Amino acid sequence: MRRRITGVVAVLLVSSAFLWAADVSELRTAFTDAIANGDAAQAIENYNDMVDQANKDYKKAQRSYEKALEAGNMLKAREARADMYNASYSAMTKDETDSLLSLILSENEEQKAKDVAWLLENSRYYNPSITYEWSSYGDNYSFSYSSTVSVVPGEELTLPDKDSIRVNRAAAGVLVGWGVTPDEITYQPGETITAPYTDQTLYAIWDTEVLFTDPITGTESEVTNVSSGDIIDVPSLGEVDDSYIFAGWVDRSTGEYIAPDETTVELEGNGAVFEALWKNAEISELESKHYDISALPVNTQTDLSFVVTNNGTEDLKNIKVECTSEDGLSVLSGNGSIRSIPAGESVVVQGLKVVGTEPGDYMINISLTDRDDDVWSGDFPVTIV
Repeated sequence: MRRRITGVVAVLLVSSAFLWAADVSELRTAFTDAIANGDAAQAIENYNDMVDQANKDYKKAQRSYEKALEAGNMLKAREARADMYNASYSAMTKDETDSLLSLILSENEEQKAKDVAWLLENSRYYNPSITYEWSSYGDNYSFSYSSTVSVVPGEELTLPDKDSIRVNRAAAGVLVGWGVTPDEITYQPGETITAPYTDQTLYAIWDTEVLFTDPITGTESEVTNVSSGDIIDVPSLGEVDDSYIFAGWVDRSTGEYIAPDETTVELEGNGAVFEALWKNAEISELESKHYDISALPVNTQTDLSFVVTNNGTEDLKNIKVECTSEDGLSVLSGNGSIRSIPAGESVVVQGLKVVGTEPGDYMINISLTDRDDDVWSGDFPVTIV
C-alpha cells in the first residue's frame, strides 16, 4: 500500500514538472503550430497561456528584485532585474493575425463573434475599418473624397446620412444611399448596420432630387427626377404654437435661401435639401441671486437672472432685451442686448436689478425682440415682503 501511494505521488510530480516546463518560448511555438494546423481554438488558448506565463514570470522577478534590495544583495537584485526585463513574449505578427482571422471567419456566428473580439484585444494588426468614398463629375466640376473610420466588428454602426456629408448638392445631387459597388444602393443613408469583420469600402450614390424637411412639423417632401431650371413647388407646413415663427428654408450646402412667402423655387444644379427655419425664444427660470423670488425684502436692491432658450432651428441674433414692472416694483437695470443664441442652445442673462418699495405681489415682464422685429415675452411673479 505504501509503495502504491508513493508511485502516485511520483506520477503527480512528473506531471507537474512537465507543465512547469512549458515556458513562454514553448507556448509561443505552440501558438504558431496551432495556426499552421488550422486550430483557432488551440491557438487562442496557447496565446493566452503565453501571456499569463509572461505576467507570472515578471511578477516573480519583480518580487525577487524587491526582496533582494531589502536584503542588500545587489548581485541578486541585478539578476532579478534582468529576469524582469526578459519576462516578455513575442507579440502576434501581421501574418499570424491574418492567418488566425481566416480561421476565425470560418467558425459559426456565435464563436466567430467571440474570437473576433479576442483578436481585436490581442493583435495591434487587427483594426477593421470602413472607408466612405464619394465622388461626382460633371461638365464644369468634379470632386472626389474618402474618409476611413475604425469600427468594432459585430457592433451596430450608423452610416452617414445626407446631412453628414458636406458637399455642394447643386453640383453633386442628393445622397440616396451607400453601395458596396459604386452604382447600386446597398444601404440607405443613416441606416444602422452591423460593423464588418474585415475592411470594407462603401460608395456614396447620388441622384437628382430636391428634399424639403422640417423636424418641427414633421414635414418631409421629396421631388425626384429633376433637372436644373425646373420650377419646384415649396410645400406648406403644418401649424405650430404661436411661439414659433417661420423664417423660410435653406440648403446649408449652398446657402440658397427661400423666403417665407415664396411658394416656388427654381432648381439650380442637380439637387438640394431645404431645411425649414423656425425661430423660437423661451424665457424661463427667473431667479434671485440672494433671496427667494417669492420673498424679496422691501426697499432692498436685488439682482435677478433668467434663461433664454432657442428652441428653433434658426440662430437668433441681435436680440434686444427689455424688462418692465408694475408700480411698487422698480427695474433699476436689465435692458440690453444678446448678440446671438445658436439653435438649440441656452444663455443665462444677468444684470436685471429690481427694488420693491411696497410689500405685495408684482409681475415683471421680460420682452425679447430680434433683428427681424419678431417678439417673445413672458410675465414672472415676484413677491415683496
